[in-house]
Amino acid sequence: MSAQAGVVLSEGFENVAGLAAKGWVFTNNSTPGGLTPGWFQGDQNIFGAQAGSPYSYAAANYNGAPAGGTLNAWMLTPVFDASHGATVSFYLRADHLDGYFDQINFGFVNANGTLTGLGLTSVSPVPDSDWVKYTASVGTSTLGSVRFAFQYTGAADNANYAGVDSLLVDLPEPASMALIVGGLLGLGAARRRSRA
Repeated sequence: MSAQAGVVLSEGFENVAGLAAKGWVFTNNSTPGGLTPGWFQGDQNIFGAQAGSPYSYAAANYNGAPAGGTLNAWMLTPVFDASHGATVSFYLRADHLDGYFDQINFGFVNANGTLTGLGLTSVSPVPDSDWVKYTASVGTSTLGSVRFAFQYTGAADNANYAGVDSLLVDLPEPASMALIVGGLLGLGAARRRSRA
């Protein structure tokens, strides 16, 4: 078993444009395409980051599709191995504007970016008063190599502006899990011997 464990990805979004070089994938499938690329560097004049520099978060807005269009902007983490389970935590926030709301779906996708069959969790509307922490987990042997995905979606005419910050991908340590299982098996064997 691999000894890989703990936080394998910690992203504070200091440089969203530089994430593609680190294995992140950004795709704007909005119909039709809009003025922005989908996800971009946060704007501290709208609201500040959850942690780090005021602009250090990933943002998406209604300009991902033109008026009357449908938003469908994806941001995917680099690939990681979730064979022994995984927990992903992050913060979401939207900008408050009366009459408008933002929707972000999130969850695990295959390494190629297709859905795993688990389905995505939808946050609609995204909270607009402060940053709110979310956590997603999968159990042992549920998935293999995966990415974690964020989808900014909905009708462009109803949307405004939302952000993602402080993402952590945490994996359990397979060696520790093996020791725990081995210890339980040993305890069971010792109890059988004492009864004999």
